[in-house]
Amino acid sequence: MTPTELRRLAATLDAGITQLDDRTGDNDFVSEILEIARETGAPRTRILRVVADALDANIELEREATIAAASARHSALVLTALPAFTLIVTELFGTHALGFLLGAPMGWLCLALGVGASFGGWMWMDRLRRRIAAPSAATGVLGDVVAEILSVTGIRAEIENSLRVTGERWGVGSEWTSIVDIRAIARETGLPVSGLIRADSHERRRSVRFAVREAIERLPGQMLIPLGVCLFPAFVVLTVVPAVAGMAQGFFRSSS
Repeated sequence: MTPTELRRLAATLDAGITQLDDRTGDNDFVSEILEIARETGAPRTRILRVVADALDANIELEREATIAAASARHSALVLTALPAFTLIVTELFGTHALGFLLGAPMGWLCLALGVGASFGGWMWMDRLRRRIAAPSAATGVLGDVVAEILSVTGIRAEIENSLRVTGERWGVGSEWTSIVDIRAIARETGLPVSGLIRADSHERRRSVRFAVREAIERLPGQMLIPLGVCLFPAFVVLTVVPAVAGMAQGFFRSSS
């Protein structure tokens, strides 16, 4: 369920409509949030809107990471295929580069080196782009839900266990450990626990956003390394050397 659909669901609840089975469908994520709100007595509409805002930020960041990784993959594909395309074009101009690559031991060596360097450059670039890991859409959501609950009521022991299991199912089990620690600190210091947990959730999203955007910004510079070490040499040995050698062979044949 998208953030927009969550807000519509919250508006439906505000309107006093409580038959939600047809709206939530098989969406376990929403069903779990509504069940937690029901068991704790927390306002469902407020929790749904808070979750929708968190999902908006997380999904936007996930989209940025996906687009950056896809752009890097396309760039790597174009750069890897460039020698083959250039070789075909030069062959159309009669340089006999392909004949040199396939018909002479030195050409075989250039072919092997070029293909190996191209493959190495592709793998290197692919590994670099995979460093842009798409964040979990549920980052910080568990903390937001708990903060909203604690702002109006307490959490019983059985609800705590349910929240812990829910966090593990969402892939954010470490957040529950942080929530437990924050609650212990709040009890010792008298600080408002809901505000501390909410701030922790915001900080988690901020840290993830910073890490993802830093990786995106670093990627173009990092991709220059395999370009210079692997793909440029591959271009030279697969196109420049064969083209020059092919033209030289043609010149000597015509001279003789």
